[in-house]
Amino acid sequence: MSKLTFASLILCCGFSTLGFAADSIGEKFKQLDRNDDGYLTRSESARDPALWSRFKNYDSDKDNKLSLSEFKVYASK
Repeated sequence: MSKLTFASLILCCGFSTLGFAADSIGEKFKQLDRNDDGYLTRSESARDPALWSRFKNYDSDKDNKLSLSEFKVYASK
């Protein structure tokens, strides 16, 4: 197998994994968002004890709810 083909294969696998991770994060967010309003409240986050205990750290705009982008910061750590 040539080096170029091997490198292309590695890149494709990497991008595939990134897409899967993003889908997983979105799915987890949807599972936690019980009322489907597009935000997680502190009570909704209680189903994930690690998130619940650090909720205020990830609520960057201090509106007492997490948007998907704020949740992604939590999920990426």
